[in-house]
Amino acid sequence: MDIETKTDRRILKTKKAITEAFLELFSDKEIEQITINEIAERANVNRGTVYLHYTDKYDLLNQCINEHLNKMFIYCKDNGMNPENSNMFHMLEIIFTYFQKNYMFFSSMLSSKTTIEFRERMLQFIVSNINEKINAQKTKHEMDTELLTQFLASAFVGTVEWWIVNKMPHSPQYMAENLGRLFEKQGYLP
Repeated sequence: MDIETKTDRRILKTKKAITEAFLELFSDKEIEQITINEIAERANVNRGTVYLHYTDKYDLLNQCINEHLNKMFIYCKDNGMNPENSNMFHMLEIIFTYFQKNYMFFSSMLSSKTTIEFRERMLQFIVSNINEKINAQKTKHEMDTELLTQFLASAFVGTVEWWIVNKMPHSPQYMAENLGRLFEKQGYLP
């Protein structure tokens, strides 16, 4: 059992080094310009090790996106974000804090021209959470729920994108309070 645990830690450490190397390169270059050799060299592993864990650089990108979206979901749930929680400011602060803690990843994803898929998947994550919140309220909205959800999610993702691309000019708390007020002022979420 001890050997298995050590192996798992080494694998995790190796994958983390590969991921960090990839994200560093991705923050400077488009994915088409990045080679597996560059990733391996920067991660201080051999090329075969990269291929042991990932099919190619696109698989690596896809796994990075999946991992971060899953981590974001878990982080939000672990920090009290749930559909029954009606404190929108707290929920927004949780999300902005997560973005701040993972700035390098989100900055790389949102500033690259080839990461439309990431933006779409993040949008779907937010749509799902807004739908849960709207459904948990059990109140009838005057607007079409799907239209309301798409509007709120698009506004949120666009604001997050602006915040990250501009190197987070405000704190997560500031962003949560102001974005929450905007939504509240417009009567979109109580």
